[in-house]
Amino acid sequence: MEKIPPEQLAVLAKENEGSKVVGLVLTFTVLALICVLLRFFTRIKFTHILGCEDYFIALSMSFSIIVAVCQVEQVKWGNGKHVMFVDLDSAVKSLRYMYFSILAYCISLTLTKVSILLQYRRIFSVKEARLPIYIIMGICVAYGIETVFTGTFTCIPVDAFWNVMKKPSAKCINENALYYANAGLNVATDLLVAALPVRAIWRLQIVVKQKIALLVILTLGWFVCIVSVIRLTALITVARNPQDSTWYGAATAYWSAIEMNLAIVCASTPALKPLVVRIIPAFSSRQGSNGSSERSGATKESKLRRSFQHLGGKQSSSTMNSNDIEQNIVDTELGSITALPALKHQDSDLGHIHVTRDFEQQSNRRPSNSSSQRLVSSIQYVAFAK
Repeated sequence: MEKIPPEQLAVLAKENEGSKVVGLVLTFTVLALICVLLRFFTRIKFTHILGCEDYFIALSMSFSIIVAVCQVEQVKWGNGKHVMFVDLDSAVKSLRYMYFSILAYCISLTLTKVSILLQYRRIFSVKEARLPIYIIMGICVAYGIETVFTGTFTCIPVDAFWNVMKKPSAKCINENALYYANAGLNVATDLLVAALPVRAIWRLQIVVKQKIALLVILTLGWFVCIVSVIRLTALITVARNPQDSTWYGAATAYWSAIEMNLAIVCASTPALKPLVVRIIPAFSSRQGSNGSSERSGATKESKLRRSFQHLGGKQSSSTMNSNDIEQNIVDTELGSITALPALKHQDSDLGHIHVTRDFEQQSNRRPSNSSSQRLVSSIQYVAFAK
């Protein structure tokens, strides 16, 4: 190895990506935490319902905070500096925090994806629409288990991951190959989750503007896919520069934090619409001819609930026309959709109409001039089962 001139050493000593890592990690972690807190406030204050997806996103946020703490500690012990300026003891401590940050990162991403898919399950109440959700959820959970398992046992004994003195005699997986494979699978699962609602939304019988609005709300995960690809390129850069891993590894740290927290933000955004509409009524999706807004009252909701409960308690005794019920019911106030199949004309194809229990209160409704627009306000009231 060539001796570095003193002048160049002085320049390299001043280079430190640590402050950049800390700034980005804390900024995006705080942003995600604010979104999660607002999400719970909105759920409790306006919809009065907390679902499984909310608890999963809260767990994900907890692990995101753990990642942030670990990454800040990594910086404290040399991450972001050139490796020649990091002593052995500091390098060991930095690697230890890196080990736990990787595990927490994998768990957080998996919990976020499950939360998004559980939200899709609430939205798409028809069994045929839910099957792809369960399949993709199974893939995401399997991927999450794999990443946590391989991350935990990257080396045997486990502490050889950070104890560089033990590493020569330990059995370790090829870390670069493992990181590439997991990052690639992560991008693939991100794409599956982001693309899942596109077809169902586009088939809804609503105006194109509403379709686009719903697609934007429910497919914000495409931004996460882009960040995942950028993170993968950062991992490739580190692999190509193993002689200075602490310097080049800084980018992987903050891109991992950005990806993880941006995923939490995207998962929480649809749940914030009731709050946004309450603050800025112009964002309400339903407007009357004079542009005024009308809040949905408890009386109207209770009437709807009683009507569906009345229907749910008895068998269909007469033939129903498919025009009697719209094929699709959309609640753009909550970012929710129920895609209903077209009803057959035969009695045998009609089953019970069941009331779903995950009723969500709506806010800031606006009157509409057409019957189809009046239906674009209800979500999750009914599901059909044979």
